[in-house]
Amino acid sequence: MNKTFGKLKITDLTFTQTPNSIRVEVMKITLLGILIIFMATDSFARQSSTYEDYQSKKNMAAFGLTYDHYGDDLEDWQKLYVEYRRITSAGPIIGRLNVGHRFEITDYQGEVDYWPEFNKNWYGYFNVGLSGGDLFPEFRTGAELYRALPEGFEASLGFRYLKFSEDEVIIFTGSLGKYIGNWLLIGRPYFTPQDSGISTSFTLLARRYLGNPDTFASLIAGIGFSPDERRFLDGQADNRFQKSRYIGIQTNYLVKNQFELFGTLKLTWQEFPFTQNFTKITTFEMGGRYRF
Repeated sequence: MNKTFGKLKITDLTFTQTPNSIRVEVMKITLLGILIIFMATDSFARQSSTYEDYQSKKNMAAFGLTYDHYGDDLEDWQKLYVEYRRITSAGPIIGRLNVGHRFEITDYQGEVDYWPEFNKNWYGYFNVGLSGGDLFPEFRTGAELYRALPEGFEASLGFRYLKFSEDEVIIFTGSLGKYIGNWLLIGRPYFTPQDSGISTSFTLLARRYLGNPDTFASLIAGIGFSPDERRFLDGQADNRFQKSRYIGIQTNYLVKNQFELFGTLKLTWQEFPFTQNFTKITTFEMGGRYRF
């Protein structure tokens, strides 16, 4: 039995496992990334500065590696990205190149993020991205408006739009956050409408700041279908109504006021229309940032 999702074909309702050679290359890249991080950390840590000096720098370079390991013999997902951030008087502008690999396909996506600061109470988020391949949306965009409220609250409203080769996805979202001492709590719903109904999901983040805004640990959790383009399989509508739940941790650590290290470990249990049970997805992410 064959089933086709967009440009990707599934035979007998299973995916071919990632070849050993690809797994070895991924491990090599990950180990090289770890080595680069520690070498850079040791070098930059020798140039100790104050946190104020670090915040005053206008440029930031970053890279990250993401690996999604799927159970049930489904194909794993690997992504590498590099980005450059310029902090302007009107807000940060970020350029990013994503390189994804799955189904023996390598795909590229270019993105630009802009975080305009209107005044002390209002700021925004705008995103646009393009890709000519099969793994990422052909076009994506999004916008969100944030408002600081009294008593340490913050709220936002926005949307995300993903255009695939055979389908379109629009997601409405918002958030409500609250600062409590060194903690930040954020709840965020997602609503994805289509002809047969509205898919909903909810995420929660609890973040503990450890001395400065760039050093923290977070607990993340969610339920409902994850509004993540990696789960859409080229935008097929059937996947938007599959149940999902996840839990994970995120960390970000500022080393000697010079270099940031970050990482994520997340476990997701995801339904798919071609499987009988929940599939476990283990996500690893690691990377670093440097201001100059």
